[in-house]
Amino acid sequence: MTYLTQSAKLSHMKNSTTAKLKTLTASKAKASFSAVLTDAAFRNQRIVVKKGSRPTAVILGYEDFQRLADLEDRFESALLSRSLKEDRFLTLDEVTRRLGL
Repeated sequence: MTYLTQSAKLSHMKNSTTAKLKTLTASKAKASFSAVLTDAAFRNQRIVVKKGSRPTAVILGYEDFQRLADLEDRFESALLSRSLKEDRFLTLDEVTRRLGL
């Protein structure tokens, strides 16, 4: 079994993700939506959809979405654990003041 350092894992993830990135205009994505879904779901491609020259959405397969959601949950859990250890919490008033709400 091969063990990679954290930076090697991130580099591998970045390279494998970039290789799967595809860009389409909104009209092209609409015209070939079935093929776009197939690419996302079964070919593990992430498709950037542009309106004009601006990227506006990303279509990705459900398993890819689940992996990203899991990573987000792990990251937020790590932040919470660190906050608990360091006893660093903000009150609701402090949060609203910082956000200008």
